[in-house]
Amino acid sequence: MRRSLGTAGLFGTLLVALTVVSAAPQLPKGGSGNADAITEDELRLYEYFLASDQLEGRNVPSRGYDTAALYVATHLKEWGLKPGGSTTGTNGPLQPYFIPIELVSNQIDAAGMKFTLNIPPAADGGRGGRGGAGGFGAPALLAPGPRSFEYAKEWTVGGGGGGRGGSPPIDAIDITNAKLVFVGNGYVINKTSTDPYKSIDVNGKFLVVAGQPAELAAAAAAGRGAAGGGRGAAAANPLGIENTDFVTPQSYAAKHGAAGIIMVPTYQQLSAMATPATGRGIGPNGPPYQVVKFQAPRTAVPTIVAGIALANAIFQGEKLTGPQVFEGATTNARLESFELNAEKKVSLHTAITVEKGATENVIAMLEGSDPVLKHEFVVMSAHLDHVGLAAAPNETGDAINNGADDDASGSAALMAIARACAQGALRGIKPKRTMIFLWVAGEEKGLWGSQYFNQFPPVDITKIVADLNMDMIGRSKTPGYVDPPQYKLVEPGEVFVVGPDISSTDLGKIVDTAAAGYKLKVNHFYDTTAPDATHDNLGPLPNGQRIFYRSDHYNFAKVGIPVAFFADGLHTDYHRVTDSPDKIDYKNMQAITKTVAAVGWMVANAAARPKLNAKLPDQLVNDMLAAKAAGWGALTPVPPPLPRTPF
Repeated sequence: MRRSLGTAGLFGTLLVALTVVSAAPQLPKGGSGNADAITEDELRLYEYFLASDQLEGRNVPSRGYDTAALYVATHLKEWGLKPGGSTTGTNGPLQPYFIPIELVSNQIDAAGMKFTLNIPPAADGGRGGRGGAGGFGAPALLAPGPRSFEYAKEWTVGGGGGGRGGSPPIDAIDITNAKLVFVGNGYVINKTSTDPYKSIDVNGKFLVVAGQPAELAAAAAAGRGAAGGGRGAAAANPLGIENTDFVTPQSYAAKHGAAGIIMVPTYQQLSAMATPATGRGIGPNGPPYQVVKFQAPRTAVPTIVAGIALANAIFQGEKLTGPQVFEGATTNARLESFELNAEKKVSLHTAITVEKGATENVIAMLEGSDPVLKHEFVVMSAHLDHVGLAAAPNETGDAINNGADDDASGSAALMAIARACAQGALRGIKPKRTMIFLWVAGEEKGLWGSQYFNQFPPVDITKIVADLNMDMIGRSKTPGYVDPPQYKLVEPGEVFVVGPDISSTDLGKIVDTAAAGYKLKVNHFYDTTAPDATHDNLGPLPNGQRIFYRSDHYNFAKVGIPVAFFADGLHTDYHRVTDSPDKIDYKNMQAITKTVAAVGWMVANAAARPKLNAKLPDQLVNDMLAAKAAGWGALTPVPPPLPRTPF
């Protein structure tokens, strides 16, 4: 177990300021600001628009999402809230409420994908192989000379690293006559003194990799069936910290100048290649995009997955045959490294097409009234996007994932809070600190919008005193509803709050005070990073659902900002077309919305900002260090609207 590094020195003056001890929270004069102005009818109005079929599930990027952004911005302008987005090059009254985010999609051009393996003459007349290994029959011997292999059927792009799957972005590559070296699973593991690269020079060569360390295989087996997916929910790596406790074959290859990686296939990869996708494989939500500013300079090497014929050809005449390597990989056996025949060489040519896109965060501000404290900020956030259209309609013909709870509920609540604050300000009910209302894009893609805000903040990040995030606050148990084994939903009159016990008990006291004022029960079931008998003990142990890491508040926590995340839990309509606005508990949603508004008001008017806890989870501390090393938090002017940004 790694010792907690604490918080000292992680973010300089930010964390020093956060060590100020706040007094026990008291309701400020004026109660909860103008929170009581929030009504069920108002929430229902916003909810039914944001979760309507016409917005087609609000995928990012899409016209449905842009329409939602325009809807929110129109109201912000009407309510007289100050825009916090683009200040130059805007067209019309709404674009100043947008923070534009440039996207790009790199798609493989299958016709331009070429792979050739030069087969040398067999010194011993050729070595065949034994059959029986998952489709690896006795390999047919190939004649000497160059042999081309068909993309998608006999090889494909993929691989990933760190035991987490996925692929690096694809580049156009042209490699000629590179030698090969077999390196087992390719992992350097310090605790077991494992180094498959001893006495082997990989510079300019392709690494042939098979299988994964037994620890990763065991962790993957234990995690199968876990609900929730994505959203930053990846469990801690059993090998430790990457590039400290272990090195992946991808990292080793990049650092030591390897030309690329060829992976011996798994059963799943063989199955996928047996029925290759046709065309570009673009689903109903369009091509997959990435945020341009998140893309680091290219350091990854090209990684491909070999099919049966290619794997057998690679090992023809070598110390091990294709079937032997495949069997060793499937049992996670330790296979010894060796250099392949020096005359066996690879040539690889890849081709891509590039498609540009754009999306946007929506942002507005209510300036504080105190001449000093108005330069500090309370952020209130929700994600405006959802998962778009389903791959196929259900039995009723419905293919629209409306996302009424996830997260039209949080977005509607944030609209109601923004309106109440703006209305209150007109009546002289003004907060001392400035309030930021932030609707983020691409939470479903990997917390894009909140990362963008914290990595390239439009305000001084050290002056943000808290983030109050709402993601799925619209549902509660109905009569007869029973939680499935891996989900937990709140009762009426209840809300899950995640973050205070982990990051700031100081903020938690404020939440408890505000919730009590609205007779709302605060449930801390998910407010943990260490599941036990009474906290987050759903799903495969020991990891539970890891809710703390799975919504936009986490990117604020990574830069040292106290967070409170309000949610109703998970239910059987999660990420399905059945998540519709008629199922929302508007009474409970109103109580939660008022509570969040009151918490924001109390934090905005408190004499001292809430402090971070003295001890934070190791993963959060490591992520804070990584964010700092990556340069997160430097004040960044909001760019002008992009060509594809809506008016």
